Amino acid sequence: MSVVSVLLVLGSAAANSQPAAPVPDRRAVPLREALQLAARQGPEVAAARARAAIARVGIERAYEAWKPDISATGTYDHTSSPQSLNTGDIALGVAQVIGPTAGFDPNDPGIRARAAASRTITLTAANSRYGTLQLSQPLFTPQGLFLPGIAKSAAEAADRGADDAREQILLAVARTYLTLQGIEGLLAAAYDLERVALRREADARARIAAGAAVELDLLRAQSDTAVARAQIASLRGQQRSLHPLLEAFVGEPVAPLPAAQGSGDLLRSAPADESAQPWEHTFSVRSAIAQVLTSNRSVTYDKFLWLPSVSAIARGNHNSNGGFSGNETTYDLIVGISVPLYDRGARYTQKHEDEARLQQSLATLASARAQAKATWQGAVESLAAAQAVLEQSEAQVRVARRAQQQSDVSFREGVATSLDLTDADNRLFQAQSSAAQARASLDIRRAELAAAEGRLYSDAAM
Repeated sequence: MSVVSVLLVLGSAAANSQPAAPVPDRRAVPLREALQLAARQGPEVAAARARAAIARVGIERAYEAWKPDISATGTYDHTSSPQSLNTGDIALGVAQVIGPTAGFDPNDPGIRARAAASRTITLTAANSRYGTLQLSQPLFTPQGLFLPGIAKSAAEAADRGADDAREQILLAVARTYLTLQGIEGLLAAAYDLERVALRREADARARIAAGAAVELDLLRAQSDTAVARAQIASLRGQQRSLHPLLEAFVGEPVAPLPAAQGSGDLLRSAPADESAQPWEHTFSVRSAIAQVLTSNRSVTYDKFLWLPSVSAIARGNHNSNGGFSGNETTYDLIVGISVPLYDRGARYTQKHEDEARLQQSLATLASARAQAKATWQGAVESLAAAQAVLEQSEAQVRVARRAQQQSDVSFREGVATSLDLTDADNRLFQAQSSAAQARASLDIRRAELAAAEGRLYSDAAM
């Protein structure tokens, strides 16, 4: 079954599953503009870009390993048991203990006067205020050395994955657009069949009135008219079901231009040379390559997790209780080093897991390359086959049109029957329908080839 037929069947099923709705005004656009609209404002493309944007945030997160950490804390404390220390009492007690042996009297008025004049040291006041301002700046860390590179390659893989999703969505847009153009060709053939059948009806009525024909000729012509109108109704239903699908991809109600001007030169590029390996340019392969690079960098990072981390710390402190120093504000300058000796084997477990992920990424890359190559080769062969089918279909149209003209002349001269006319009309209709499907199928094959070479979006953006 051809791609056109498959989409027609899907469109018919969608039409049967939803109630009829008013048809909005649709702007006729060329294929290039439809692809550009889908790439710029299509909801599915926007979702793919959003997923890639989330992955790109990982780059910013990786650079946090080099950024300083600044924190400030403050505390107010009210206690029911304040604590203080009087230096005079301490001096007097010491004098009473060692004074006599040292040769002076502890009861000397001078000593007691100096003890009374001493100050009181507050250790914990009833109401205390504490504050700390700390700046920690990493000087060396293995995370800062390796994680940014890992995050960049992971973001690259996500970006190429989003590009691949966009390419597939644009291919679906092209298929839907070109299928609608193919339906227009089928409708033209069906309208031509209806016009011929109506003319046959008029001729049959005239011949019956003249006594040169029987009612069977009129019934046969009316049957052909009914078949043509049923075909038109079916095609119209399929057309109405595919328009919302195109709108969902593009993001606004649009309609294709006639087939003669809808695609222009957008899908006329010849296949690339196989020696150039055009499938390597597809976004799926490029995403797989970036994912292998991510896994490889992760394994390298695991091998250097034994490196130490060095950081500088500046800390300022405020304590409303002056204490022995009498300073309410102090500061500390610290250089710290952390050497991981053994972390319960977590580093080795992570290394083994990342090595397994690397092997998985390599297998995925090989699979992506094989599938991309097979897709490209299939697209090239399908394009050649579609070109041959179109040439044969157009030749059949020319033959069927001449046969219809000859049957019409023979019938008017009385050497052919109405069955001959009906057979000639049906053959022409079938030939025209096949040609319309072949044209749409050829353009779809060209779009598939462009996607298989990873250039559908770039061709549309030119």
